[in-house]
Amino acid sequence: MDLGEKLYRLRIERGIYQKQLAVYLHVSVGTISNYENGIHSPDLKTLGKLASYFHVSADYLLDRTDYISPIDDLTRELIDHYTAGDIMNAILELSPEGRRDLVKYLTMLSVCDGAVLPSLSGPEQGNRDFVPPVLEPEYNESEEDNWDESLPPTDLEF
Repeated sequence: MDLGEKLYRLRIERGIYQKQLAVYLHVSVGTISNYENGIHSPDLKTLGKLASYFHVSADYLLDRTDYISPIDDLTRELIDHYTAGDIMNAILELSPEGRRDLVKYLTMLSVCDGAVLPSLSGPEQGNRDFVPPVLEPEYNESEEDNWDESLPPTDLEF
């Protein structure tokens, strides 16, 4: 997707009119239209303003990455004084095997939390060794008469 398409989508998703964006950038509505239609490209200063306005990175606008968040998010504290950048740097220092193990671990945590981690469903999805276990209650014939299917199982073994 090129810059013009991204600008158009970002503007529409946020319910912003071309005129509003033009006023913010101090340009004409025709200039915004030209950006969106790929006729002209913004200069570097305007590109920076667009990234700030839509709260995305310039690299995202230039289609250098699919990571939409601005670089400022890397300095945001996530937990216990660790920033996203600190965690990313620690991941980059891991061996390839360590990174694979980390992805497996994060996938397992997401399964346990009932969350979905779309960022982990990348191209390596078919190569993953980790398959979430399907937990089923153990069958005990002596408890057959007391079985109530509406209640969740309580004696799961891992």
